[in-house]
Amino acid sequence: MPERGGQVGGAARRPHGGGPEEPVDLGQTRKRPRRRERAAEPLPRSAPLVVLVHGGFLGPWIWTETIGELERQGVRALSVDLPSMRAPDADLRDDARAVRDLLDGLDEVVLCGHSYAGMVISEAAAGPHRAVRHLVYLAAAIPDGGDSLSGLAKRHGDGGPGGEEAEELADGRVVLTPGSALEALFHDCPAERAAEAVALLRPANPLVNTQPVRGAAWRSLPFTRVRAADDRLPELLCDAAAERPHEVVTLPTGHCPQWSRPDLVAGVLARIARSLGQDNEVL
Repeated sequence: MPERGGQVGGAARRPHGGGPEEPVDLGQTRKRPRRRERAAEPLPRSAPLVVLVHGGFLGPWIWTETIGELERQGVRALSVDLPSMRAPDADLRDDARAVRDLLDGLDEVVLCGHSYAGMVISEAAAGPHRAVRHLVYLAAAIPDGGDSLSGLAKRHGDGGPGGEEAEELADGRVVLTPGSALEALFHDCPAERAAEAVALLRPANPLVNTQPVRGAAWRSLPFTRVRAADDRLPELLCDAAAERPHEVVTLPTGHCPQWSRPDLVAGVLARIARSLGQDNEVL
């Protein structure tokens, strides 16, 4: 897919699955997103909708500024609120079902999952789902069928899904400690913005860490892997996905780029949606 200048900011892209890795130009990290000074290129009428799925302990709030950036570029977007971050007995199956139920009512989707949601979108879009045109894994786990989050972490030499410190609640759910969240998720944000995110964190069901996914949507759909160069959490990627040709984009951020640099995340997603829309118009 040809890159359009000025859309991705400090991101560096390269194809994966063959040939030497190109040098990554990380650019300069800005403290807050920069407003675009020129009008965005009109989006093709047939461009897909972007569906955004948050990771563990988070919520739809993590995508607010990314959605705003996408809308300024003429890209339609919406976010999903995962059940396992809202109800003590909800798990990975409920999360995947919530995403799939949404997809059932849509056509032409770019489906993006962050962190734990890489597990969710891999199962939800398996088949593949008729609506999904492209998957985006944003600093996300990429499992094969039968993989669990904890299993991926162990294969990568880490003791747990992310290494964060969590406290157990009376109902069995766990919540990140503020210090761990600041260090692991929001260390690249200004102090005030990082504190805002920590205050919004929610409990999660630890069962999702050990549940295996029932499908791997990336096996039958094109996908983009968005890496965070300053991520302090392990990159959880199964060997089969690493070997499958795909696009790799590297952003100069920590684990939650949609919070620290929503402009860059929106740029990646808008470029993919625009390219797919142009393909539709040719057809």
